[in-house]
Amino acid sequence: MVKKNKIFEGKNAINFFLRPDSVGFTPVVELPASVNPFLKDQVHIFIKMVQFVPLFNIKSLPAYNMLRQIPKKELKDIKNLVEYSSGNTVLSLTILSQYFGIPKMHAIITPDVPLHKKRLLQLLGTNLLISNGPASPGVFDKEGGIYDARKLGSRKGWYNLNQYINEANKNASEKYIGKELWSQFGKRLNIFVSSIGTGGTILGAGSFLKKRNKDIFVLGTAIKKGEAIPGPRGEGAIHKLGIPWEKITDEVLSIGSKEAYQHSLDLIRLGLFVGPSTGMQLSALIKKLRELKRKKELKNFKNKEGEIICCLVACDTMFPYIDDYFSTLPTQLFPKIKKL
Repeated sequence: MVKKNKIFEGKNAINFFLRPDSVGFTPVVELPASVNPFLKDQVHIFIKMVQFVPLFNIKSLPAYNMLRQIPKKELKDIKNLVEYSSGNTVLSLTILSQYFGIPKMHAIITPDVPLHKKRLLQLLGTNLLISNGPASPGVFDKEGGIYDARKLGSRKGWYNLNQYINEANKNASEKYIGKELWSQFGKRLNIFVSSIGTGGTILGAGSFLKKRNKDIFVLGTAIKKGEAIPGPRGEGAIHKLGIPWEKITDEVLSIGSKEAYQHSLDLIRLGLFVGPSTGMQLSALIKKLRELKRKKELKNFKNKEGEIICCLVACDTMFPYIDDYFSTLPTQLFPKIKKL
């Protein structure tokens, strides 16, 4: 039972609490001039803090939605859930699957997954399976972790949701991000930014927004070739995805890891506890705005109030990636530890 004052009680209290809509709309916060160099141009940059959902990450939304779409007649026979992921998707599925009666969650990962990520999943009770295939396999390849998950999922008592082609992935972002943003901004919104991992967020939210206003510009971000940012995919790998994100995306910008972590660090030190994929989006947006200003095209994006409203999506917090900030950014950015 859920009471008006947000007390969750009774035998199903945790189950109710973990539902995507249990806490209401996630907040949207405007960034100050210190991280928005275009404020004088009437450009306002906002972050939708989706990590304010109960499991502190955006992937809990499609995870719950995908589990909810499993037919009840199949659900009772599932003892093992398996998915190719080393991050927030399997983190969320490990917790949520037990409330759907599935006792075990298995994550297929590659050998290069760092120890701290493996330990986080183990802490939650995820069973880890190592695949020696490529780190970013194609969705329909006959090798790699996605293929391995499909094979295991075909066994008796096993099930593979396959987030890379699952329609419920996209639908969750449409309902909980796109719909919410439209309620929060309406026709004021001009530019929507999202990183591309499975493609579900940018397609789901972007589709909903464009149906309401076809002029909203959807900016996607991918990882620059040869670099690493947890969550999104590289600029080459995004074209191997099964979710057709391209049909809704106006442009994709590739971002390097230092840019992403630096912008994330700037936001963290303002009190917005966001991960590197959020910094990646901010970096891409600033790059795009700089280009528009240089070409004197900013005015083309203004709404009726004469403003340009931009919104990016905070996917999670920085806590799972703390070691990565220190290995990616210059040491002088961090205060030294001194003896008294």
